[in-house]
Amino acid sequence: MALYLGDQIISSNPTGTGALYLGEQNICTAYLGAVQIFDNCAVANTNVRLQYTGSFSSGDSAGAITLNPPDGYTVSGQPGTSGTLTLSTPTYPGTGYFCVGGCPDVNPKSISYTFPSSGTTIINSVRSGGISANVAQYTDNLEVTSAVGNVSPTVSPTTITGPAGDRYSVTVTFTKVAGITYSGMSVDNTYAMTDNGSTFSWTTTNTIASPGSTYPYEVFGNSAATSYSYTFNFTTSSLVNATAAYSISGGSGGSGSAPASSITVTGALNTPVSATLTATSNSGYNDPSGGFTYSPSQNINKVLGVDSGASTIDVSGTSTQNVNTLTVSTNSGSCANDACINGSGSSTVYYTGSLPTSVFSNSGLSSPYSNGIYKISSGGALNVSGGTGSQESCISSLNTFNNIGNGGSYTSACSNASGSSDVYFGTGGFQTSSPLYSNNTGCNTSGSGFWSNGSQWIQTNSSGVVINLGSC
Repeated sequence: MALYLGDQIISSNPTGTGALYLGEQNICTAYLGAVQIFDNCAVANTNVRLQYTGSFSSGDSAGAITLNPPDGYTVSGQPGTSGTLTLSTPTYPGTGYFCVGGCPDVNPKSISYTFPSSGTTIINSVRSGGISANVAQYTDNLEVTSAVGNVSPTVSPTTITGPAGDRYSVTVTFTKVAGITYSGMSVDNTYAMTDNGSTFSWTTTNTIASPGSTYPYEVFGNSAATSYSYTFNFTTSSLVNATAAYSISGGSGGSGSAPASSITVTGALNTPVSATLTATSNSGYNDPSGGFTYSPSQNINKVLGVDSGASTIDVSGTSTQNVNTLTVSTNSGSCANDACINGSGSSTVYYTGSLPTSVFSNSGLSSPYSNGIYKISSGGALNVSGGTGSQESCISSLNTFNNIGNGGSYTSACSNASGSSDVYFGTGGFQTSSPLYSNNTGCNTSGSGFWSNGSQWIQTNSSGVVINLGSC
């Protein structure tokens, strides 16, 4: 006969290898009346025994501390079978006792075991802490604040309980903040704190009295951000026809014209700082082909307090002169209007910057351009004198007026118009503010007088500009 859990057989010898437990106690055989329904006793059970090591600080001779399970607790089972023994925190009366060296405890509280092939195996847990008999207990509370920035102090212990007269050590401490300098650190503005490198601390001894007390401590002193520095050097080893300027951001920097031997920036820890060097071609010059060369880089980024020393930024490059060109006529006029009206052919004038300036007949700017007044293809005239060219305004065409009569008055001009052989030129029709010229060069105006085509008359001033007009 066998024993089942549902349709699952709880094995029995010799056909099975299972086990049956009452709590943690292995059952070797079971009977139903006189009939054996479970037999697992082919191999004799072995034992595992719990043993506590160490002792409680004040002992437990009075039996006030209760262990669960107790010392010497033993479980039995088939060899090779494994299990886990769970221990509880020791208990003790809630009144009449106080903890000494920590409250009673045992560790570990979970112990794995395997039944040996024979005999008994010992498993261990360690006792710690303890209790003392009924003595009046008092509690001191300890707290700490700070009157200084960048200081977050702690006090240890924050609370302590014990009989009157017990002495205990108190420590106030705080951890330094990176990048902060501390000075004059004390507790209660009286007791100097010790600088331990990464921390400040102060230790004293208190005595528990009746009743307990509250001890408020306060940290005093000074704190300030530590100043760190970094140096940037700017050089222009091979910079031609160009200037350079640097800029600095972060910390105490600035900007200015290069070269500068060194600029030192300062600031708090972890402040990002950067330096940039920028070259600019002089007026009338083009940047080098491919741009300026910066070594090792145009920009350098550092962090104060993390990076130390100095960095150098160098810029080099030769800017080439910017040569402008004008297309002008090959022939020269007697005046700007003549050049613009009658100029022909094509020639190139070379110069740098802007007019008026020196002008040349070659791109190398070595041969001055010939003196004269030349029509500019884009408009206006170029007047070259002594190698210097300047731009003048001009008119590019004239209208011809045939059989124009003139006289001392508009009536004589109107009567003289018929059959007149006088010919004059102007930029438009008979209209005020329009000049009249005496020839087709546009260099000379007609001067003052009255003029008529027989149907209309005009009057010009001494500059040949029409100032009046009317009908004949």
